[in-house]
Amino acid sequence: MSEEERVIERVRELVVTSLQLPVEAAQIDVDEPLFGGDATVDSMGSLEIVAAIEREYGFQVPDDDLRVELFDSVRTLSAYVLSRREPVAETGS
Repeated sequence: MSEEERVIERVRELVVTSLQLPVEAAQIDVDEPLFGGDATVDSMGSLEIVAAIEREYGFQVPDDDLRVELFDSVRTLSAYVLSRREPVAETGS
C-alpha cells in the first residue's frame, strides 16, 4: 500500500469517526463532495475533522488553509495532509 493510499484510508476513518457517521470508512467515496454529499459536513464538522487530522498527524492547520476547497473530498483532504507531512526517510534492510 502506498503512502497516499494509507493517508486516504486514515482520513476516511477520521471523517467517519469525527462526524459519527453510521457507515464503514471504506463506504466513503474518496471523490464525493463532503459538503452536500452523503457525509454532510457543516462548519462544526469541518472543525472536528481538522482537529482529528491535527492530532493524528501532529501538525497545526493554519487558519489561512481553512477553506471550503480543502473539504471538497477525502482526496483533497488527503492531498493536503500529504503536502504538510514531513518526508519519511526510507530505511533499507
